[in-house]
Amino acid sequence: MLTLGYAMKTLLRWRWLLAGLFWLGYGLAAQASHIRGADIAYTSIASTTPNVPRYRVTLRLFRDIVGVDQPAVTLYGRVGDCNSTDPRNFRFDNIPKAQSTRLEQVACVGSNSLFTSSFNTDVFLYNVDVDLPRGQWTLSFIGENRNSALPAFHNIYVAAFLDNRLVTQDTSPTFLSTLLPSLQGNLAQRYSFSTYDADRDSVAYSLVSSQEALDVYTPCGTPIAGGVSPHFQLNPATGAITIPTGGVQQGYYLAAVRVDEYRQLAGTWQHIGSVTRDITYLAQNIANQPPSFTSLAVGTGPAQSPSQTISARPGQTLSLTLTATDPDAGQHLRFSSEATGIIPGLSLTTLSATQARLTWQVPASLPPGFYTATIAVFDDGCPNSTVEQTLYIRVTNQTLGTRPGSDAASSAFPMPFRDQVQFQAASSGQQVVVVDELGRTVAQLRAGADGRVLWQPAASLPAGLYLARGADGRPLARLLHAAN
Repeated sequence: MLTLGYAMKTLLRWRWLLAGLFWLGYGLAAQASHIRGADIAYTSIASTTPNVPRYRVTLRLFRDIVGVDQPAVTLYGRVGDCNSTDPRNFRFDNIPKAQSTRLEQVACVGSNSLFTSSFNTDVFLYNVDVDLPRGQWTLSFIGENRNSALPAFHNIYVAAFLDNRLVTQDTSPTFLSTLLPSLQGNLAQRYSFSTYDADRDSVAYSLVSSQEALDVYTPCGTPIAGGVSPHFQLNPATGAITIPTGGVQQGYYLAAVRVDEYRQLAGTWQHIGSVTRDITYLAQNIANQPPSFTSLAVGTGPAQSPSQTISARPGQTLSLTLTATDPDAGQHLRFSSEATGIIPGLSLTTLSATQARLTWQVPASLPPGFYTATIAVFDDGCPNSTVEQTLYIRVTNQTLGTRPGSDAASSAFPMPFRDQVQFQAASSGQQVVVVDELGRTVAQLRAGADGRVLWQPAASLPAGLYLARGADGRPLARLLHAAN
């Protein structure tokens, strides 16, 4: 009996110990990573194996500063679908962290509270060089226990796609900002997922479902139910997002934006790759109101809306003066643009407490097309509030102020398109007619105040070539609709 009683007591002790370890482990797991977001990029580098393309793959992780450090990560690469057993598939373990940056974008100066610290973000970069033989590659990362808005814990899954069967060298679109949205109060705000493409490829933006990996050992993702942002309105041509005025329930939310990349090869537009940024963002109801950009002046010209399309020529020095204001009395503003480190020839100068100037020495060899740049303004409230403006620049070889048909007919974006396409009309409010190859009218549209036209045809529209014309019959854009 003594032996049995001792055994029972020992068993109970072990049960309590295991229970304690379980709850401790659960608590640590729930707080383990605090990943706020991630994206994967790739850059073509010199080949080390004859006729085999080589790429540098970069994973960027956003993490709450109260989370656990991640000194190393695992990256996957596969050819084909999720069930692929292609021998070229790979897995790189223990990729060391190459860079760490603290982004105190919405911090309260001098405060060490957990509430305040959770707004600050660490950005970790991990690089690996890898041979990618010609194929349709999916490059992916899985992280445990993301900082999530959902009731259950989820792993984050983020991937990039590269089709190098026709294009052996490619640099993926580069996000122009690491500023994560933070919804404060119920006022309208702006942020940006805009990118710069070093190869001058055409890109298109779309909101997609955040994804998770159900098995951390399987490099495949599945959409998270409720994983699409309920707040963002995304511009498919620029990557700009707006958060309209209205009541916002407090808490964390998920959002993912995919950037698809197209290149014209032998006269045909081909989808050659995509990158996705998947994030968690915070909505909170606080007294500090966000600042806003109120106007933009091109050179010595009159003030205009910062959202209006800006025209430029290759080789021109473009000077953009932006004015910002803050509705809270006594707030001080500061300006920032990470795009200056990405877009060649772009620089930022602070002019006064409410003005900053972006100067772009447009490369002389820059092909005509649409380009974006970003600039953010921060106040010094506690926590800081911020907005980010996306500037939309049309580079044309024609004299500014004119728009001959030959230039207009190449302005559609993206090309080819599936769900929607955007192009520039000759003037604001212009009536536009879209016709098919037989000259039959399929849509009647009207340009917005900035001259932009957005066409979202029905899903039943047949694939093929369409032409947008002004009321005077002059061509505005050739529109190639791809099959859905």
